[in-house]
Amino acid sequence: MVLPILKNRAIKKAMENAKASYIKAAEMSGVSRESRIFKSRIGGRCRVHLDKVFVEGAEYSEAYHEACLTAMSEGNEKPEMPSPKPFQTVKSNNETIYTYVPSEFAQEMYALGNLYQAAQISPTETLNMGQELADRVSFDLGLEEPFTALQFLRDELEDSESDAEDTDSDDAESDSSS
Repeated sequence: MVLPILKNRAIKKAMENAKASYIKAAEMSGVSRESRIFKSRIGGRCRVHLDKVFVEGAEYSEAYHEACLTAMSEGNEKPEMPSPKPFQTVKSNNETIYTYVPSEFAQEMYALGNLYQAAQISPTETLNMGQELADRVSFDLGLEEPFTALQFLRDELEDSESDAEDTDSDDAESDSSS
């Protein structure tokens, strides 16, 4: 019985520490090596956090849109979009770390994932809007260089484009040899 209580306290403490670390990084001034390293570490955690929130928004997109259609067909108001979790977990080499991003940033990234999955915005728009959001978080943290948001999506799109180019060049070669 005592174990779950201790586990819950540890999780709550880890979440408080994640939020405190974000706030500390945002309020840090100076250009010491230690502050740059700390801000960079928190920025990396924020990058992963936003990526996870984007994926979460994309995954819940279909269920949300079905709930909207059901509500409309029954004459009810459209339900509110679910909110992303304010904390995410990230697995490092040997531990699980809690991350925190202010809710306004997380909510925007969640909505972006939802819009992308519903094909309401193009992949290019998605990447641009995601990067604008990452730039704002980076600015909030005072990072020297903004982190890159949605790198997994960039890589996926590059792979699909190179696959399409390979297919086009194969088709061109087969046409010219005929």
